[in-house]
Amino acid sequence: MRADQNKKNRQQNEKRKLEAQKREIDALNRKHLSGLRVIQKNLVYVTGLNPRIPEEDLLQTLRGKSYFGQYGKIIKIVVNKRTTARDGSGNGYQGSGGAQGLGVYVTFAKKEDAEVCIDAVDGSQNGDRTLRYSNS
Repeated sequence: MRADQNKKNRQQNEKRKLEAQKREIDALNRKHLSGLRVIQKNLVYVTGLNPRIPEEDLLQTLRGKSYFGQYGKIIKIVVNKRTTARDGSGNGYQGSGGAQGLGVYVTFAKKEDAEVCIDAVDGSQNGDRTLRYSNS
């Protein structure tokens, strides 16, 4: 019985070592990709938004026809947390220092919809802010 347990432990240890070696080889194989940047033609990053809406309604509002939904089907919206901060009133968002506004990543279903959005949004006004498209 003891011999069976030792054999089983050795097999498990060998299996763990092989898995660790495989993970290391995979990491080395991907290392050359670390400096590459992938460009998604259907992804738009817009800065300067300053919607005066509650946090819980933010994503739904941005998906709506008065914001990005008018340009096409949206797959995903991500608000850049580094540029957002709650304003003092608790009524919505205001950019850090009040100058920058929100940064929002919008992924459209089609690259053509993203192009239409970029053409329409870049340089347009949102209240006292100018919206900018960024490819970074």
